[in-house]
Amino acid sequence: MAIKFKLSYIPNAICIFRIILVIPIVVYLANEKYFYSLLLIALAGISDYFDGFLARKNNWRSELGATLDPIADKFLLISLFISLYIMQLIPYWLTAVVIMRDVMIGFGLFLYNYFVEKPKSRPTFISKLNTFLQIFFLLFVIASQIIMQPFQILALILGAIVFVTSVLSCLDYWITWSIKAKNILTQSG
Repeated sequence: MAIKFKLSYIPNAICIFRIILVIPIVVYLANEKYFYSLLLIALAGISDYFDGFLARKNNWRSELGATLDPIADKFLLISLFISLYIMQLIPYWLTAVVIMRDVMIGFGLFLYNYFVEKPKSRPTFISKLNTFLQIFFLLFVIASQIIMQPFQILALILGAIVFVTSVLSCLDYWITWSIKAKNILTQSG
């Protein structure tokens, strides 16, 4: 029995490719091949844009794609944070805050799903800003291993901003979803 491939599967295939790409990125980092890890991170970024573009332009959106895309992004970011922490290039406290933010948001969505309804989550502005800043922070940390100035200073500044936006975006999600839950439960009860 042959599996029939549809063009609409392309965005999901690209997303799976992006998840698999994390392995060589981390291996290059562990071997201090910073330039190659930056190239693969750039490829991951381009593929992220490309799969979203194809899904929107051709109406190839799917539930699987809506789940895979944020998982691929989080897998890459968390893998980079942990790897760079292990390599002692970023501090423990920042790595912990970034990971705890994602855990807390995931836990909040789980609770909302369990007690209220299936969440129709959309990233908020502060959450999108936080993800954008995390990406550039990680890129600057890696680039600072190749060319110290100005990337080392930019990484230091962005690290502080990532800390603040991580805390704010976590609070934003919890407050927003708590208010939604309260309103829905009050109306139905």
